Amino acid sequence: MIFVNPAWGSAALSLPDSQRTGSLGTRVADVGLPETDIRLAGLPAEANRFVGRSRELKLLTKLLTRVRLVTLTGVGGTGKTRLALQVARRLRGEFPDGITYIGLGDLQDGELVGQLVADALGLRGAVRRWTAEALAEHLGDSRGLLVFDNCEQVVGACAELIDVLLSSCPALTVLATSREPFAVAGESTFPVLPMEVPGSDCPLDAFAQFDAVGLFVERAQAVVPSFELREQNYESVAELCRMLDGLPLALELAAVRLRALSLQQIAELVAARPELLDVGRRGGPARQRTLSASMGWSYDLCSAPEQLLWTRMSVFSGGVELQAAEGICSDEQLSPAEVLPLLTSLVDKSILIREERGGRVRYRLLQIVRQFGLAVLGADADEVGRWRRRHRDWYLDLVDRTLSDWRPAGQADRLGMLKDDVANLRAALEFCLDNPGESAAGLRMASSLYHYWLLTGLLGEGAYWIDRMLAVSAESGPERIRGLYAAASLSALRGDVTSADRMLDEASSLCDLLGDDAGRAYTMQGRGLMALVVDDTEQASKLLADAMRQFESVDDNAAAAFTTVLYGIVSMLRGESDQVAAAHQRCQAMTVPYGESWIWSFSLWVSGMDAWNRGDLTDAIELLNTALRLKRPLDDHLGIAECLEGIAWVTATSGELRRAAVLQGAADSLWHGMGMSAGTVPGFHRHREESVKLAQRMGKRPFEAACREGRTMSLDESIAFALRESAPSGCAGDAAKPTKREREIAQLVALGRSNQDIADELVLSRRTVEAHVQHLLAKLGFSSRSQVAAWIAYQNAAAVDRQPPHADEPKDVLV
Repeated sequence: MIFVNPAWGSAALSLPDSQRTGSLGTRVADVGLPETDIRLAGLPAEANRFVGRSRELKLLTKLLTRVRLVTLTGVGGTGKTRLALQVARRLRGEFPDGITYIGLGDLQDGELVGQLVADALGLRGAVRRWTAEALAEHLGDSRGLLVFDNCEQVVGACAELIDVLLSSCPALTVLATSREPFAVAGESTFPVLPMEVPGSDCPLDAFAQFDAVGLFVERAQAVVPSFELREQNYESVAELCRMLDGLPLALELAAVRLRALSLQQIAELVAARPELLDVGRRGGPARQRTLSASMGWSYDLCSAPEQLLWTRMSVFSGGVELQAAEGICSDEQLSPAEVLPLLTSLVDKSILIREERGGRVRYRLLQIVRQFGLAVLGADADEVGRWRRRHRDWYLDLVDRTLSDWRPAGQADRLGMLKDDVANLRAALEFCLDNPGESAAGLRMASSLYHYWLLTGLLGEGAYWIDRMLAVSAESGPERIRGLYAAASLSALRGDVTSADRMLDEASSLCDLLGDDAGRAYTMQGRGLMALVVDDTEQASKLLADAMRQFESVDDNAAAAFTTVLYGIVSMLRGESDQVAAAHQRCQAMTVPYGESWIWSFSLWVSGMDAWNRGDLTDAIELLNTALRLKRPLDDHLGIAECLEGIAWVTATSGELRRAAVLQGAADSLWHGMGMSAGTVPGFHRHREESVKLAQRMGKRPFEAACREGRTMSLDESIAFALRESAPSGCAGDAAKPTKREREIAQLVALGRSNQDIADELVLSRRTVEAHVQHLLAKLGFSSRSQVAAWIAYQNAAAVDRQPPHADEPKDVLV
């Protein structure tokens, strides 16, 4: 089950000062990879080699060393994104806390900018939606770079958020791409213009200085390896570059056409269609008209079925899998069987991008290509509405089939598709809000996603969508009851029991009015959850038992299984082991035969906690490990955090104090990243406090160091450590002790030397010294250089007295 600390008004407020200084999503300490790999971990991989722009790269590199906000501006297709990513890669060494990429191209709702930033930073949810202030609290004095890409659709919201971050985080730097500046104090705009092109009288031997030619030749050779500039074709290349105004995207699209046409044919086609290049009567900047011409030209080179699929694919956001493309885009004009060959053809023509993720292939339109397709589709307003409605209906059905019943085969695959399709889910919900008469379907969809919001930790976003749908929907039937139940449950989990009680009262009244038995079961479950949160376990047990029976009577398998787990949690907290066992057996029958693993893994966790309560530590660890293994492929951050907590508690009881402290630190990192806590339910809080007291018997300083080590672990490292698949350095003998070089640097830190002074004295690079200092702080559990100085003084005094520090403190049982 998932619990939120209601005392947290924003992220990190309950953390000690040493942990409130936040980090970006790509810290070097997070995973065991080379430093350069980590600092680039948040940036999209380069699909092909970056070409040209050497002057811009030099200017931007210099600019970003003295300005904290740089915005690359220009029309679509000039290569703003590629240039920003290339600069970020070149400057990775200047940002010790890493680089985080935030892609906003598919976002339509400015209210969700903070959520996307939080997602990119690895903050997988929030008690409330992530505000600029909460993000600033998390980032603190991090010395990192945020790369905001494609901000034009939500430029106002981005401007407000960036303004707060830069005002509150003095060491943070922002690099952004947008078609217009933010108009934020301290902003430096950097126009990205089309590439330079050769003149009509430019000789062949001077072509190397023109980036437009270099880009075209590079991409042409990727299509036709034998292609090269020579006397017979250089004038045609120059003419084509000029006609396309040196626009990178247009040049790349032109190069792709060499698969089917000769260079001369391409140039002649463009020359024969002057309206594609000169559409001044439409207004707008010339270069923008050129990009539109390039899109129109590419569109004209597609077959009629390809054009049809291109425009219909433009209703998707983020990407699409084959099954969705076949289901949404086909009709009497385009059969499902035709979709795959057409997708392949559009990939070949660089209209679509093919991406493989988790063994599944997805297709994505570049933003500028998607916008062109929408513009063509938008020539008929009824067509746009038709295809967006089909898009919404498909994802509404997917949500229903995935979350309303675990029993149909393929549920795990559908759940994976939902997680990959979050941009499409948002687009479908936004359609329901934007179009009169669609709010009832939107309320149904947002409410049905309740378990999805829990699984992903997106409680704040879930509440946001459901609250908006409730506000605009005139629905007064079963859909509103489900919406009120979901909104009330999310409020209870976020600590707002007053709002939850009010919404459940309204739901109860509607149930009585409509005679909705299933609705009564949902309302009763919601009240049982409220009772659990306020520590009325007797009332919670009664309500959840009644709800469980009602769900079974109306054959709502998913709700019955979920309620059974809640009932098991209450029984575990009450020490009623027989009831826990019975609930576990019922849950097994409702989930395991159908391949369901999310709810089942929670039931395993409850049984593991019950075994721990009974003193059976062997069974407890076995059950908790099994639950954690099931949660790992689901990427269930909430459930993983609870498993780490449980394993830490059992480990502390068994006397492995350092191991328990590392696990508690790892769990803390996950809870904090989601803006959540295990402490909302009093019984959980008491278990946590007892385990912390046990682990602290190893000594305050070693305990803090172990917790700090756990907090620096990546998710994969935390899971592997919990399952004893690996161990961090600090849990093996002397590995956590400072090295000879680190002690040498610590002595100089104690003398008040700066990193640069130390680097000069030891003939090291400043970057190397900074890394040693950070490792030293992590090993010792410190957060400041002054603590290092105090530790050195203590060590020196102890050496004089020949007495080891903490000699009277209990020792940890190492593994």
